[in-house]
Amino acid sequence: MAEEDEEIELNVAELTVKALHERLGECPAGAQVHLKASERLHGLGAGLEQGLSLAISGDVGDFAFLMSDQVDVDVKGHAGVGCGHSFVSGSVLIRGTAGDCLGAYATGGFIAVHGTAGKRCGLGLAGADVFVRSAVGDEAGYNMSAGTLVLGNGAGENVGYGMTGGLIYVRGEVKSVSESARQVRMKDAESLRLGLFLARAGIKAGGADFRVYRARQELKV
Repeated sequence: MAEEDEEIELNVAELTVKALHERLGECPAGAQVHLKASERLHGLGAGLEQGLSLAISGDVGDFAFLMSDQVDVDVKGHAGVGCGHSFVSGSVLIRGTAGDCLGAYATGGFIAVHGTAGKRCGLGLAGADVFVRSAVGDEAGYNMSAGTLVLGNGAGENVGYGMTGGLIYVRGEVKSVSESARQVRMKDAESLRLGLFLARAGIKAGGADFRVYRARQELKV
């Protein structure tokens, strides 16, 4: 068994998907794991909860880091559908693009994509912070109830459809905003939070060009 904080290298080409998940599950808390991915992997890192740091060279497939908790991930590649679905805590950085339903139903943590993302980005978002630097598809923020969705370069149709809570920040062109969402004046506290958010995502820019949207009728809990 590796010592805490030891660096571990795993070559995906030498492991089956099942064996890879078993190896990841055996890594101790605090381990820094380097994956040399040579193919798309579905469900990579699903359910991890022991506080790992993952550095991945290559693409990851659908539902990567599903329900993961206390993990920090840096993917030098692209991600498929449902990346960060039901994510609990930690962080995911995708340096390429992401598919549909990025961060769906995520309750905590920070998910950032430097490229584009597909439709229904932030589907059912329930407390996590999600950032996409480039454009996203239709229905971003679909049914979100809490958390923050920051879109750095526009969005498709029906932004905020069915949203009942949380905040959506958008810079750039939006094809249409759902009747479920309303644009509001950005308060000083929200502007400060956005600036800190962008800094965390590695973006050296202020939030002056962003618009902010809330649910038209926020759900009272």
